[in-house]
Amino acid sequence: MLFVGGRFDEGIAESKRAIELDPVSEGAIGDLAYVLLVQHRYEESIAYWQKALELDPSNSVNRGGLALALALEGMYEPAIAEFNKIPEKDKTVAAETQYVASYLGWSYATSGRRAEALKVARQFKDFSIHAYVDFYYLALIYAGMGDKDEALHWLEKAYEEHSASMPYLGVDLFWDKIRHDPRYADLVRRVGMPQTK
Repeated sequence: MLFVGGRFDEGIAESKRAIELDPVSEGAIGDLAYVLLVQHRYEESIAYWQKALELDPSNSVNRGGLALALALEGMYEPAIAEFNKIPEKDKTVAAETQYVASYLGWSYATSGRRAEALKVARQFKDFSIHAYVDFYYLALIYAGMGDKDEALHWLEKAYEEHSASMPYLGVDLFWDKIRHDPRYADLVRRVGMPQTK
């Protein structure tokens, strides 16, 4: 709650306290890694995700987070190598894998691998025909490609469907390329969360 409210320093302090209380919780370590990532503190984020993966190398969410952080540092090949360590079933769009799949799509998009990014986007669209898709995740792939109109279209769909991810809209770094678009600001206002950047 501190994080989505833009109170990052307090959120980081609480995350560190959680790790002090349970130093082997890869979930708590991954949470801190994510908050650091959003603050553009990539090196620290990478270190925490690596620590989480030392505790559980099979955790696909944390491995996807590490890959995302590497991509944000411009280390695209190591990022894709990390994604390649994730089992196919954990990064192909399904009900429980949308988070990791979207990170993969965004990383492809920002590294200039548009065809691969569009393939992941197509998986989201195909899956939505017969099951729930959180369109927030589809939107971030288009944001990674710099396609503002498509990103905002899918964010509107996410808003209409009351996506549980929408509280992150004002803080997530995926929206940096569209943050100054009035449509984005209007959407953040309607969600009711502060825009922090």
